[in-house]
Amino acid sequence: MKKVIFRVDDRLIHGQVIEGWVKYFKINNVVLVSDRVNGDPLQTMIYSSSLPPGTNLTICSMAEFLTSFNFKKYNKDFVLVLVESIDELYEAKGLLNEDVYINIGCVACREHKIEVSNTVFLNPAEIEKVCDIRDDYEVFIHKVPWETSVEIRNFTDLLEGNL
Repeated sequence: MKKVIFRVDDRLIHGQVIEGWVKYFKINNVVLVSDRVNGDPLQTMIYSSSLPPGTNLTICSMAEFLTSFNFKKYNKDFVLVLVESIDELYEAKGLLNEDVYINIGCVACREHKIEVSNTVFLNPAEIEKVCDIRDDYEVFIHKVPWETSVEIRNFTDLLEGNL
């Protein structure tokens, strides 16, 4: 497994993230990228208290993340970067590289979304953004590490209504 994990999960930090990712890989550093949470002291406190002892949580806005994230800071440890949406992952595309594991964990069902997996529902614009990222990097749907991951390959078929 690659040491840097970018995960899209609209629930951010919850049981699957804690038990399935943080504890499974002994992740000591979690970076939560959310303009909404960054500006909310109550949510910051709740998310901070939900992680296991010894796990460092950094909460930052997207702008802060894009200007300050440094892979070298985490070169010996696993780091989990959490974003809420495909749009945010796409915004961070310039930071992606071959050393990043790109994971879409959960994007809830909403109106005008297409079921991609039992936990991932995307609209056509989001599918196009994932396809754009996928042109350069592998992208996986993966709820928890011990389950089989699904590499995203044929999203263009979804857009054309062929799946």
